[in-house]
Amino acid sequence: MNAQELKLKLETILGIDQIGVNVFFILKNGEDTFNIKKADIRQDAMDPLITSLTYNIHEIIDQISSNEDFRVLNLSSADDRSSAIYEYDLDERPDTFYFIDEVANHIEAGYFSIENGNVFLFNDDRLEDIDGYIIKLGDTDNNILLYRKNYPVNVFKQNKIFLIKGDDSQFTTMNDSFLRVDAKIDFFRLEDSVFIYNLSVLEKFSDFHQIISAEASKSIEQIDALGLVENIEILSERINELSFARKLTKISTISPVFTLPKVQVLSFAQAHRLLSTAFKYSEDGNIILDTKKSQNLFIRLLNDDFLHSQLSNTDYLTPAKDKLD
Repeated sequence: MNAQELKLKLETILGIDQIGVNVFFILKNGEDTFNIKKADIRQDAMDPLITSLTYNIHEIIDQISSNEDFRVLNLSSADDRSSAIYEYDLDERPDTFYFIDEVANHIEAGYFSIENGNVFLFNDDRLEDIDGYIIKLGDTDNNILLYRKNYPVNVFKQNKIFLIKGDDSQFTTMNDSFLRVDAKIDFFRLEDSVFIYNLSVLEKFSDFHQIISAEASKSIEQIDALGLVENIEILSERINELSFARKLTKISTISPVFTLPKVQVLSFAQAHRLLSTAFKYSEDGNIILDTKKSQNLFIRLLNDDFLHSQLSNTDYLTPAKDKLD
């Protein structure tokens, strides 16, 4: 899906006359387990939520409309540009995505019910256990599922004293715990695709770290098959560094360098004014990556980041590239 297609789908949802909204809480159910429950919210509380959500979706539409360089990119090929939304395309998925799928796949009435034990009840559940929430906006035919990470600061507990407006000149106390629902968007699902709007939230998920590390290990195997590096094991020692692991994941999925002969890649590196002094070489002519700087530059080499302008005869180092059709 490109940016204009995404914009059209968002506009279609916001154009619904009677737009509906449902809220679902992802609850901690132990140290590493979670479940999902529907929140029963009165309509007078839903109306301002709809207003806030539609405002934030309009912001995405405006970003696309006002910036011709705005792109929808595959997450596996994410680069440093800020004007982009990332479509999740990795084989493995964080557990949170499966809760989004559960909401999407169970549109029948009665699935989320007290009888089924998946409705939030104050006697059984705690606001403090809300890890995130999913908001379904739209109708049966056109809808979007929005995800927002919840933080402890959004839960105001009963044992704290809060002064709120009472009469004209007096404050009074609030006796109940309450939750501040933030209508900002971290991820959203349209049709069968999940789009990442706030990449930093995804990067904090522990299971996403595991996914990226596994993908990076696959990339290292592909790099090893090229026969360019003498000490390939040095790259494996850094796969727990998320930023480095993501760069490894990216190069194996999109880089044209992987299709080039070994001798062509080595000749380029030895002749390039920056790379020619960055690498050491073994007796067999393979690259030795003995410093983090050389490792980082090697990843840039495989990502084809070293570009040359034929117009100005200038060399550039750029991770963000859009291939011309």
